[in-house]
Formats: sequence, structure tokens, C-alpha cells
Amino acid sequence: MVKYFSFYNLTSENDFKEEYKLNEVILGLQKKLGEMKALVPTEAASPEQIKNYFNDTEEIIEGILKAACDQESALTTELEGVKQTVKELRGLLKKTDAVVEPMSMRDLQFYMGKAMVAAWNRDERTLGELKFCPNVRNENWNNPKDFQWNAEKGFVPVKAALGEPIGNITTNDQYLINPIYEDTIMQEAAKKSVMMNLVTNRPMRSASIFIPERERGGVELKWLTSYGQKIEATKPNVPTRTELKAYTLAGFIPWFDEFEEDVYVDLGKMFIEDMTEAYGQEFDRQCLIANNAPFTGALNAAKIKNHAISSPDVSKLSWTDFRDAELKIAKEERGECKWFMNETVLNHVVNIKDDNGNPIWRKSGDNMPSKIDGYEVVESSILPQFADIEADSPIALFMNPKKILHGNRKGIEIKRFDETTESLEYGELFLRFRKRDGFLVTRANANVVALKTGKTS
Repeated sequence: MVKYFSFYNLTSENDFKEEYKLNEVILGLQKKLGEMKALVPTEAASPEQIKNYFNDTEEIIEGILKAACDQESALTTELEGVKQTVKELRGLLKKTDAVVEPMSMRDLQFYMGKAMVAAWNRDERTLGELKFCPNVRNENWNNPKDFQWNAEKGFVPVKAALGEPIGNITTNDQYLINPIYEDTIMQEAAKKSVMMNLVTNRPMRSASIFIPERERGGVELKWLTSYGQKIEATKPNVPTRTELKAYTLAGFIPWFDEFEEDVYVDLGKMFIEDMTEAYGQEFDRQCLIANNAPFTGALNAAKIKNHAISSPDVSKLSWTDFRDAELKIAKEERGECKWFMNETVLNHVVNIKDDNGNPIWRKSGDNMPSKIDGYEVVESSILPQFADIEADSPIALFMNPKKILHGNRKGIEIKRFDETTESLEYGELFLRFRKRDGFLVTRANANVVALKTGKTS
């Protein structure tokens, strides 16, 4: 590309370099627009996903236009080139919006089943056409943008950033699923979990991030009543930096040689159902009851508050126990708190009445959730069952679930796996899937109360 510069307003070599730098910014914006044109989707998992894509893309386009116009020394022809590319991209998006349709669940099941067979047989042509991506990195997984599928050359690596080798593709046998499929699968997983839509979900671009955490009242105020009054030194409530780590979760689905083309839908359905059910349950376990495995759930978090009822017998639970537990959390913090318990515990609570003879439980109805003492109730099968609760044992949790952070690292990987003990001893084969997540209970001392039975005398 030939670049023309106007030297009339350049007074030094630095001015020339700055002029060149600004023009390089324009080239970078043009490159980004070109990549966006190449990645316009032809399918989507849901109407909501279609809407979100077009909204996000329009925000990016507006940002690119603003960045281009801010380059005061850029050539007019270059600015016009950016605007022309934006016009072409918007035209392409308009055409796509008119033809793209949400993918049905049966379509998703068929494509996932087909991709699983292709991954098992290392059929890269099928995987490329389904927009799967090789994952050849061990720690920092590949991004779908790292590769382009070419019908003649196969997966072609895009030039990696300096110091970040893409990896050896020739020996690869693990693949990241199409991001569109991933979004739909995680939506299905949320239906199998009671916590996934309640906690705070945070994207993670690395294996570890630091979260600022501090108590309420981070600013200390002082009244000054006279001119020249001495100001005492204060120690503001400085946030502490808490680390949120992500680890890799692996699951194994038995594989049979009978999986052929005529069972694509059934195979995809099996994978989606098995994966989402197992993941949804594990998500709840890490949020609620995990004990360094590898995360710590709310029930075992350090510094949580406890309220013990007056008896070691759980059947002696009274309405005042619920009220006393609630009051252990400051009024300002209780607004988003909920009760979490097993359905067998709730079955006992529905018969508890206050001093006026009114039930403390209100059943759900008219799109309103069930409540105990005015706070929403969330049932979870992994919390202690009524018949199993002994002395000095947890009965239920009262907390704000938004204080549980879920760190989500994008990407679900599938791989043919024959390295298990079962495969070595019995010849049983598996398809492995992996996903990366992190969990962290924040400010447990101010937002989590465990209701427990009393100790034996």
C-alpha cells in the first residue's frame, strides 16, 4: 500500500513519526473491520443471541468510527476508506439479520453429534465446516480466531502474538466446540442448576484475577467546626485484593463403536443432557457445600456467621430461629438475601407458625416465589436432608447469592480419550469434555448465616 504524507505542517522528525503512527491506527481499524466482516454468523442458537450479537457489533462499529475520527492527522482518503468499510459491514449485517434464523434444539443435537463423531475420527473437514477449533495449548486455550478453516489446506493458523505460540496442530486431537453451540449448552445447564442464574458471573481472560473486596463504609467522615482545626489521621477502609482462580473441570462420557451417522441426533442429545446435568449439579456443589474441592462453598466459607437453635433436635425449629438468623445480617445487606434449604427441610417448615398462628411460609403463586418470613426460598437437593440432620449440623443457609463470584473462562473442549484405567483394563473408551471455572464466596462474614442445630449437652 502506498502512503502519502503532507510535509507542510511537519516541523520535526517526531512530527513525522507521530503522523505515521496515527495512520497505522487507521490501518488497524480497517483490519478489525475486515475481520468482523469475515466473522458475520450465518446461524444462531436463539433470538436473544441474534439480538445480542447485532447490538454488540453496532457498539463496536460506533467505537471504531469514533476512534477513526479522533485521528486528526489521518488522511481524508483513509477516513473515507474506514467509513466505506463500515457501510459495507452494516449492509452485510442487514442482509444477515433478514435471513439468519434461530437454531432448533434438534439441529443443535444433530450438529453436536456429527461433530463428536468427527472429533473421534479426527475428521477435520467436518469440524472445520461446523466451526470447531483445534485446541493445542495446554494452559491458555486457543481462541476460535486463532485458526481459519480452508477446504484445501485444512485449519490454517493465524499469526500468533509475539511470545504466544499457537502450538503443534499436526498432532492435535482436542477441539473447542462452536461458540454458538457453547452458549446454548450453557443455557441448558442453567436450567439444571439453582445457583447459576443467582450468582455473579464474571468473564475471566486468564487463570487468575484479583477482586477488590471491602466492607461497607469505605470512607470515614470528619466534621470540622472551626477554621484551622487539626485533622486527625484516618485510616479509610481500603479494599483488599482477593484472588479468584479458575481450574479445569473434566467429564467422561462412554463411547461405543456403534455411534454412526444415523444416531447423530441421539448422540448429541445424550452429550447435551449428560453434560448439562452433571455440570449444573457440580456448579451448585461448588457454590454451596464444597470444602476445598477445589473451591470452598458458602456453607464452609471462612468467617460465616452461625445461629444455633435451642435444641440439638431439628424438629424443635421455630419461627424465631429464622428471624434471629436473619438479624445477624445488617439491614442494608439483607435486601437480596434468600433462604437456601433442602425440600425435605422446607416440607417441615411449612407447618411452622408464628406467635399469632400465621404460617411463616408463603407458597409460590402468581409468578411470585415461595417465601419464609418475607425472604425468597431456594430449594437445593444437595443441602442436608431433614432426616440426616444431627446435633450441631447445618439446617439451611441465609445469604445473598450475588456475593458468590463465578469466574467463567470461555470454551468447552472435547477429545477422544482412551487413557483411563477402564480403557486399559476393559477396553472401554470415553469422550472427554473440559471446561474452566472459578468460584469465590466474598464478604461471607457480612452476607452468609448458617442455621444449625444446637449441641448436645
